[in-house]
Amino acid sequence: MAGPNKINLQRLSYVIYEHPDMESFERFAEDFGFESVGKAGGRDVFFRGYGPDPFVYVARLSPNGSPKRFYGAGFVARTAQDFDRACQMQGAEVKDVSHRPGSGKMVSVPDPNGFVIEIVYGQEEKIVPRQGISVVEGGRPIVNGAVQKSRKGVFNRMSSNPAKVHKIGHFGYMTDNYKDTCAWYGGHFNLKASDIVHRPGDESAELMCFFHLDLGAEYSDHHCLLVAGHHGNGSGTRIHHSSFEVEDLDTQMMGHQWLAEKGYKPMWGVGRHVMGSQIFDYWYDTTGFIIEHYADGDVVNQDTPTCRSAGTPAAIWGPPLPVKWD
Repeated sequence: MAGPNKINLQRLSYVIYEHPDMESFERFAEDFGFESVGKAGGRDVFFRGYGPDPFVYVARLSPNGSPKRFYGAGFVARTAQDFDRACQMQGAEVKDVSHRPGSGKMVSVPDPNGFVIEIVYGQEEKIVPRQGISVVEGGRPIVNGAVQKSRKGVFNRMSSNPAKVHKIGHFGYMTDNYKDTCAWYGGHFNLKASDIVHRPGDESAELMCFFHLDLGAEYSDHHCLLVAGHHGNGSGTRIHHSSFEVEDLDTQMMGHQWLAEKGYKPMWGVGRHVMGSQIFDYWYDTTGFIIEHYADGDVVNQDTPTCRSAGTPAAIWGPPLPVKWD
């Protein structure tokens, strides 16, 4: 658990993207597995999963003539005291969010690259189902192994539907301001490195950092934030992707099939990552942003050491990494 001088966050809650064409994105969002929970402020449409968060994705209409943009992300403060400390950060601005699903309190702060980090507290959370929502009829699939056969006289039958999103897992972006970005997130919040990838032969030449929320003995996702330096000739800062959890592999594969049949553009997948171990499936939304379904990811806690590795491959199995990876 982070010390009293840091702002302790409980979880990543949502991301905010600006889209020039909201109508086409709203259709995609439904096919991706989000559920719309209404509009607010004339520009924002809120989408939820079936987890506790009132919403996990905010789609905002781009101002007239403006291009697409990643605006920022929202985290839940662990305590009221943590929220109050966030209000004292440089550039902090308390905003009225009574019009949003879940209401509560919110303060926004700019990160070193101009993205907005919103910290919320006191939202009215949703009731969570007793188990995850699978495409398998009757709930979670029972798997028969080569030797142990647990499913006897019972059949796995599945419905053809979008893969229902549970929650947001992480977002990741690329920047040539890598060092200062990692220092800002790790210095202000209870964000701790799970894995750091560096150039072979030079541990000081870091390529990317996978941050999890340090909740002490309580487990959290292997990463809720990924910060990567530019590997080639890239410059500036840009969002790479946001990732959303689904229940199981069957749900993920049926979701993949659903999106393919609807004619959306795949990006990479299905495969299994090394860092975080999750099964991944990346797509382009109708605006051109990269968005991911994932399942079966690692969880870590205070007893999990930070791992440093050299040039680790992105996947242990799956299709070849696309030539264009942004």
